[in-house]
Amino acid sequence: MFPLLPEGGDEFESKWRPKCKNEESRTPQLYEANRRLRLELQMLYKQADTIITHAQAKKTIDSRSGMSFPSIKNNLRINLQKLQGDVEDLRKRAATAQIKYEAEKSNREGVEKEVKQLRQELINSKISSSVARR
Repeated sequence: MFPLLPEGGDEFESKWRPKCKNEESRTPQLYEANRRLRLELQMLYKQADTIITHAQAKKTIDSRSGMSFPSIKNNLRINLQKLQGDVEDLRKRAATAQIKYEAEKSNREGVEKEVKQLRQELINSKISSSVARR
């Protein structure tokens, strides 16, 4: 696999290879979840903005005509509260996904350091074994 692996290098490789594969397989899923949550949050913001502008337009129409439509106003308020709850929920989910991503990132960095250390040990053992043979 690696040109610098001495005899018996499979033992060292068997330690870090599964960890590396595990980290590589989990990170793209977190990226995708984070991206999906952000898009969902943007859509909710757009919906909330539409509802607010619609309510403001209705308010100006109502004030001109002197009539009020309480059921429409209440429906808009209820929809706005639902959307605000959804936005808050998505913010929490995005924060949780971000925390998980940071944890995976730090785990990956730890595994990469361990891999570098094992490679260095392998290089040192190969050098020492080649010096011992001479």
